[in-house]
Amino acid sequence: MIFKDKLYKILDKIEEQDNIIFNIKILKNHSIFEGHFPKNPVTPGVVQMEIIKELVKECHKENIELISVSNCKFLAILNPEKNELINVILKINTAEKNEIKVTSFIKNDDNVFLKMNSIYSKV
Repeated sequence: MIFKDKLYKILDKIEEQDNIIFNIKILKNHSIFEGHFPKNPVTPGVVQMEIIKELVKECHKENIELISVSNCKFLAILNPEKNELINVILKINTAEKNEIKVTSFIKNDDNVFLKMNSIYSKV
């Protein structure tokens, strides 16, 4: 895992019906925020996508790679100083043998930061 326990910590994992919800804390002192941006830190979109990939991998306990994104919307700025605690919601469909289809959201009580539909392949 690239960012787990370095950029974010998993506080809780809740499985309810079709969703897996990770409550995570963004570690605002990570060096990535020194350059992105020093006085107004923003969690880069590609980093948010990697967090989702890592959490899908956490659920499946297998190596995976992103093979396609059919829809990805960044809807609000994820500033770790203002939004330290967030939820990552995953709806995972493993109907295909080697494919994992995921609908994901990064949000908190006030904002949805990211919505994404993606497909991962087991490696």
